[in-house]
Amino acid sequence: MDGHIFISVLAYHQLSWVDHYLEQAGDRREWSTLRRLLGTHSLVTTRLPLEDGRIFSLRQPSVPDAEQAQVYKVLGIDWKKACPPRKTELKTQNSATTL
Repeated sequence: MDGHIFISVLAYHQLSWVDHYLEQAGDRREWSTLRRLLGTHSLVTTRLPLEDGRIFSLRQPSVPDAEQAQVYKVLGIDWKKACPPRKTELKTQNSATTL
């Protein structure tokens, strides 16, 4: 039970922090609008099967649109550093290594 309370308080404070910084920048949108806006900025994963049975995976963030980029800028988030591209080679179904 204490864990749920801690997570709830933490989430509330994070939401308040985001709301405060956006309000300071003149952005008064509701949280649901921001969640919908930022929810379309995604990570894209491409998986390529190799002839020897291995699978090569490349994960990379999509480029944010102008509105998304503005929200990130106001919040001081460098989206390129927050989600760097990652290459992974799956040797078997149960083990993976990052290249």
